[in-house]
Parts: sequence; structure tokens; C-alpha cells
Amino acid sequence: MQLYQSIQTQLILTLVLFVAFVFQFNVITPLENELFPSTDLHYASLLFIPHGLKVLATYLMGIVAVPAVFIAQLLAGLLIFNSPITDSLVGATFGTIAVILPVAMINFLLKNKWYEGVVTQGSASIGTFRAFIITVILSTFINSILHSAYYHIEATIMLPFRYLMGDMFGAILVFGTVMVFRRSILKFIMGRVHG
Repeated sequence: MQLYQSIQTQLILTLVLFVAFVFQFNVITPLENELFPSTDLHYASLLFIPHGLKVLATYLMGIVAVPAVFIAQLLAGLLIFNSPITDSLVGATFGTIAVILPVAMINFLLKNKWYEGVVTQGSASIGTFRAFIITVILSTFINSILHSAYYHIEATIMLPFRYLMGDMFGAILVFGTVMVFRRSILKFIMGRVHG
């Protein structure tokens, strides 16, 4: 039963993240291209919702979210972007590192198990909002540095700032949405994690 629920959680999370990538590149990116045209738009958006969802998933679930984050981003690179396998693997690896590393760092600072979600730690809710914001900031910097370094030849000088702004705005939008629907979302996620 535990294995079935774990697989089901991975599939649901992968699907949610992949749908976010589809929405991003079929709705938000074309709209943004009309409003703020840029050659960097191929790489980075000013409102990147998938990053916010990846941060939230890892923040809540810890390392349990890593396979879904990696697979969703890999599939997005291959199926939505039609990127070569190397670029898709690099993007998925960078995107996964960028969200799990800050969660591990926050857990280390709070003296929690590095691999668990930050929220699942009993009395560590003292700064859940602050810890989430710090996680978002760290993950956006890590993501921006890694991706900008990889794509630096093909992009403009504004690429790191587009990554920073897009990831930050995407995470804020996701966090705001979660705050509105937090009880039902957290109940569903915690039910999946602690089964």
C-alpha cells in the first residue's frame, strides 16, 4: 500500500508540474512575448509559475518531490521545447538542484533532517513564511546562476535578471494562491506524504 501511494504521489506531482510547464509555455510565454518581446524569452520568463510550484513541492515534501521535479522538467524540455536530450538533462538537473539545495540548507539551519520538507518539522513552524521566502530567494539565485552560466553564449546580459524576476514572481504567485486555498492543499499534500 505504501509503495502504491508513493508512486501515485509521484505521478500526480509530475503531472501537476508538467501541466504547469504546458500552461507556462502555451499561455504565459506567448502573452509575455506580445507585451515584453525579448530574445531571452526562450530561456527565461518574467513570471515563471513552474519554479514556484517546484519550490513549494520541495518545501513541503523534501526529497520525496525530487523525482517528480526532475521528470517533469525533463519532459518539458523534450516535449514542449523540443530541446536536445543534453540540454533537457542539464535543465532538469539545474532546476532540481535549485529547489532541493535551499530546502536542505534551511533544514540544516533549523537542525532538522536535511531530506524532509521544512513544514513537516513539528515545532519549526516559527517562521514558515520567512523560511519559505528564504527558500525562494536562495532557489532563484541558484537557478539563475546555473542556467545563465549554461546559456550565456546565446543570451543577452539581462538573462540572469529575467531568471531572478520570473522565478521570484512565479513563487510569489504560487504562494499567494496557496495561502488562499492553504487548508485543503496542505491537507491533501500531508495526507500523501504521511499516508
